Amino acid sequence: MKQWMVLHVLLPREFEEAVSNFLVEQGASGLEEEEIEESEETKLKAYFLRTGRKHRVIWVLKGYLRSLEKIMSKKIPCQMSTTLIPEQDWGENWKKYFKPVPIGSKFVVFPPWERVRLKKGRIPIEITPGMAFGTGTHATTQLCIEALERRVKKNRGAVLDVGTGSGILAIVAAKLGAQEVLGIDIDQVAVEVARENAERNGVKGRVRIRKGGVGRIQKKFDLVLANVDFKGLKRLRKPLLRHLNDKGFLILSGILREEEDKACRLYLESKAIRLIEVDHEGEWVSLTFKKNGARR
Repeated sequence: MKQWMVLHVLLPREFEEAVSNFLVEQGASGLEEEEIEESEETKLKAYFLRTGRKHRVIWVLKGYLRSLEKIMSKKIPCQMSTTLIPEQDWGENWKKYFKPVPIGSKFVVFPPWERVRLKKGRIPIEITPGMAFGTGTHATTQLCIEALERRVKKNRGAVLDVGTGSGILAIVAAKLGAQEVLGIDIDQVAVEVARENAERNGVKGRVRIRKGGVGRIQKKFDLVLANVDFKGLKRLRKPLLRHLNDKGFLILSGILREEEDKACRLYLESKAIRLIEVDHEGEWVSLTFKKNGARR
């Protein structure tokens, strides 16, 4: 019988939205928010399918809070604990937290237990929640999908999705018509989830999912995509640029508004690319660059 891990988080109310979004992006299959009367604190409950990775969820959340503390220049008091519950005790109630989500002008992302009535022109993307980034509900994922809609041309180009997570962005690129898509992730669980999702969405033939880092890849791509945090983007700058074809596009997200200028300066230092588009959604930012053509 499956078991579910419930992560209990007590934190200041002002950080409720940011932490809720982060937990969903980490693969939470349900989320409950409870305000405490006459208090500035909020209780969050995030539900994860138990995979033996309890400590990883807590670890990445602590890292995220440390990043927020640096940006906000103040301490964020937070209490965390976990409990386990069998699937039969939770039943079907948690599924109410995942409903079809329209994203961009073309897509509707939905979990497998939901039936979707598509409006004309909408493309369905079925994503199974798991311990992997990318359920479609987080602002950074939505920003990336909207950027892909503007840049991926039908039956043209190769796309590299770095930190593919659930594979949602790789699947979207294939659905938009990219000839070849490679999604990579260092997390074996994410790799397995992404492969299952690619097969479920009928793009297994054009989407390859591989475990490993970007440094092990040899070829170049017409579009490179990375939806990770600013620390990861800083570390990945050189390999991301190295794998980008001349006149290719680089889409970055996972960047907070407060980090926008730093991220722009960091990537423009190389003088190999130019910034062509900036998009915002709430506190999040996506940046689109274009690589300069080869000098003759």
